[in-house]
Amino acid sequence: MRGRLASGVLVAVCALAAAEPKSTPVDSKPFRGELQVFVDAQGYTYVFKPHKPATDKVPESPARLFYGKSGTLYEQVIVGRSTNGASWQITTWAPRISGIRPGYFMQKDDGTIHKMCDQEDLTLTQVTGDKAKQLLDKSKLQTEYLMRRPHLLARDDAGIYYYVDHFAGIYGGKGYRVFLGKKGAMKEMPLSDVATDTAGDVFATKTGDLRLTRNAGTEKIVWVRGEKKTELLRLDVDANSTLIFSELGIYQFLGTLCDNI
Repeated sequence: MRGRLASGVLVAVCALAAAEPKSTPVDSKPFRGELQVFVDAQGYTYVFKPHKPATDKVPESPARLFYGKSGTLYEQVIVGRSTNGASWQITTWAPRISGIRPGYFMQKDDGTIHKMCDQEDLTLTQVTGDKAKQLLDKSKLQTEYLMRRPHLLARDDAGIYYYVDHFAGIYGGKGYRVFLGKKGAMKEMPLSDVATDTAGDVFATKTGDLRLTRNAGTEKIVWVRGEKKTELLRLDVDANSTLIFSELGIYQFLGTLCDNI
């Protein structure tokens, strides 16, 4: 009996400690001939595969964009695409821009290629021929760098933040982590148990429990430590994206198009 209990505890601990997904190399051989290479004055490289619409013989091939410096280029999460005559734009996930706004990789009416992040409008220079081939040969194209997304953000009256993230949906959506503390000094709280269902979420740590309950269309978040319960103010993770990715101190490098704003 004791052996079975120990085995059950081990399974639960292993489930909590899910393997952290990592960026992996992208095989660009199937679309190597379609790639366009651009650079900017800050030393960043942009490798772009244009969108190809479906035909009777081949399926649609979506646009792809890789961006980075020092030879390692990370794929961008494209959230939208539009065209208007000679101009076109693709929009990318850019969590450090305020106001839930994306980053832009675009061609203007005059044919110039630009990167736009918030108020920054940067004209890019296309590299062609042997120089483009050399840059591609030296570059490592990788899947996106940041594998995590925000799940829950809350704050108490003393300015202590409570934050939970998880793996992005394409990586399973679980792998929760809990952080607690002041802006810039948050610490990860090791999890001992997680329960998520229609009634809410419970994230149990050795320090205390972060509980989100849903009842008749209302939500309540409390931090429970021993007999003490602290009711928290829930903060929208999208509206507070800049706070999460720039001020809490949890994420440093993001690998996104507007990482350096």
